[in-house]
Amino acid sequence: MKQIVQPGRIPIRRANSLGQLDREFNYGPQPLHPRDIPIDLRNRFIRPGMGGTPGAVDPTTGLPAPGTPDFDQLIRDVHEIAGTVVLRRGLLGRVETITSSPQLIIEQREKDGRGYLLLNPAGVVGLTASGTIFSTQTVVGAATVTSGTLGVANYKNGSFFIVATFNAGAGPVTFDLQTADPVTGTFITSQTISLTATGNTYVNVGNLGIDVDFQVFVTVPVGTSITFSMGFVLKDGLDGTSTGASQTIFIGGAGVSPVSGYPLLSGKEKPFFLEENVLLYAVTSGPNLDMNIFEL
Repeated sequence: MKQIVQPGRIPIRRANSLGQLDREFNYGPQPLHPRDIPIDLRNRFIRPGMGGTPGAVDPTTGLPAPGTPDFDQLIRDVHEIAGTVVLRRGLLGRVETITSSPQLIIEQREKDGRGYLLLNPAGVVGLTASGTIFSTQTVVGAATVTSGTLGVANYKNGSFFIVATFNAGAGPVTFDLQTADPVTGTFITSQTISLTATGNTYVNVGNLGIDVDFQVFVTVPVGTSITFSMGFVLKDGLDGTSTGASQTIFIGGAGVSPVSGYPLLSGKEKPFFLEENVLLYAVTSGPNLDMNIFEL
């Protein structure tokens, strides 16, 4: 039954079986005392210019007292963190070509530091990739031709396009689609396409042979001359690149390497805030790659 509290009447402070007081039913729960609130949940007000003793600590919050050098540094740190996501001085962009030798990409000399956004736009990015396995060429038998290695680790399905013209003979000319054995590195044939006449051929292999590394081995028999080209489309891929570390830029100190550096994958970006006199270097595992650097 609800108790009616009359003006001027002090309710009886009587504990019930749950240890709760009738006063709390009359007036509601009482707020916690500030010292009973966890320090990370207390209100914190950043107000520079307030007096304080150097090195003093606010007993309520456990933070540096307002007006102390530590408190002023806290304000600067907050501004610095915001500087990596808030444009304060304009967006300046430039392109650096990164090689296999460590090179200086940022020399930060500003006293208060500065935010930077690093972008690796190289390589095939996204869920679909397409390209050329063989550009148009003529092969006279008896001869064999091997394509370069195609990284397919990020993709689930593959399709291939062959445009062929027989200049002499009737083949058969075979295109062996090969996948790399992860133990020995040997390429093993997963499917063979056999051509005997001029025409255009489309082959959808699905996920057959689309493992980690892929290549095509072409055999032209004696008495046959053929002009052909071959393209590919890879689908259902993961975000990133099919060529892995070959399209990755590694960043760090002066001695940065592909082993010790922070990897910036193809198509990825990373914001950093660099303090005064910090030098940032970059390197690749071999190829030359362009990096976009934006000063925030």
